[in-house]
Amino acid sequence: MTFDSYPYEWASTRLLIQLPGWIQAGGPAPLKERLADRRARDRLRGELSRRGAAYASPAGWADVRLGYFNRPANQRWEGKTLAVVMKERGVDAVDAMCDLLLEEDLRVNQVTTGPWKPTMKPFFQHPSGMVGTDSTFIGAKPSPRTYGSYPRVLGEFVREDAWLGLEEAVRKMTSAPADRLGLRDRGRLADGMKADLVVFDPATVRSNATYDEPRQFPDGIDYVVVNGVVVVDGGQHTGALPGRVLRHGLPQPASRQPAPRRLPRPSLDR
Repeated sequence: MTFDSYPYEWASTRLLIQLPGWIQAGGPAPLKERLADRRARDRLRGELSRRGAAYASPAGWADVRLGYFNRPANQRWEGKTLAVVMKERGVDAVDAMCDLLLEEDLRVNQVTTGPWKPTMKPFFQHPSGMVGTDSTFIGAKPSPRTYGSYPRVLGEFVREDAWLGLEEAVRKMTSAPADRLGLRDRGRLADGMKADLVVFDPATVRSNATYDEPRQFPDGIDYVVVNGVVVVDGGQHTGALPGRVLRHGLPQPASRQPAPRRLPRPSLDR
């Protein structure tokens, strides 16, 4: 058994996650019909009210930042909270969400609070834990985890907080997930493995992504090689796009995993 954690206090996904399963059942077309149905909205309103008083007032939705608007009339809401939309439109949370989702063809994104940093430490220190993140590259203000997850671990959790050693942190980002997903030709520096490499300076690497300014590239990562092709050279993207979707293999017990052919020098985790 393994698990992964992402190292930011801000989560991000589609606004649809706020809606219960019954209203989304059957796919986009039935969902849109229910979003426009007053009876469905009333049912949803009743369910939200039973969660607590916070869901009935704009203050309860000040944590939900919206993004990825396409219609010109809605682009003023980019990076604003649902509470702001509710106040300026003079509607409650249900009508605000349903109207925006219908107007934007269900594509609205949200950023909300996630884990509290002091609670992250035991997860990153656990030997079965790995570092992971999904990246939502849409909207003007995505979660800062999109640009900062791995450099934050290296710069803050390793160098500044000393939660774990550098080698162990790199293992949790590279060989451990590659083994878990059955990607037998990736995750290590060894002869015959795919050349997916990140060259960073342990003394300067750090994340610059914040909640207010999430689209900030990190410091201390000057070179990135994907499948043998340089994609970041001297801190600048080269325009190369050699990445591709990978098919996973079946994970094997450690004793049965085929050992990669090694270079004459000792192999290091990527």
